[in-house]
Amino acid sequence: MNESKSGGLDLPMFQGVLPIRASQVPAEIIAGLTLAALAIPEVMGYTKIAGMPVITGLYTILIPSFLYAIFCSSRHLVVGADSATAAILAAGLIGIASVGSDQYVALAAVLAFMAAGFLMLARIIGLGFLADFLSRTVLVRIPDRGWHTGRIR
Repeated sequence: MNESKSGGLDLPMFQGVLPIRASQVPAEIIAGLTLAALAIPEVMGYTKIAGMPVITGLYTILIPSFLYAIFCSSRHLVVGADSATAAILAAGLIGIASVGSDQYVALAAVLAFMAAGFLMLARIIGLGFLADFLSRTVLVRIPDRGWHTGRIR
């Protein structure tokens, strides 16, 4: 987010999608279908690791992908759940609620909203420079999935 000339915040939208030429549309559709064919079964498996209902796997790929296409600027990054996040979620909640119960799902949702809130707060106060202290290996091995290291700025 940058400050606009009027003093408010300028929120760039659709920078990762626009401009798009008509000749690119078929390739983009194929890329989207390929991503869906790979990512949907993957996140459904992650929901089993996390102890969540399988339908939540679809939410973890569809909603972030849609929002990322609107608000972010890179065509090359992929957002969504990963196995490490699923395992950490399960390990953190298994002692608090029984796996798959309504309470477990509610606690997972609260945890997800808290993480989103912390990421937005980090974005607002400009903590993106902290990514400069991470090694290249960490940044390459954890490619913007769960960690938004390069996008906080």
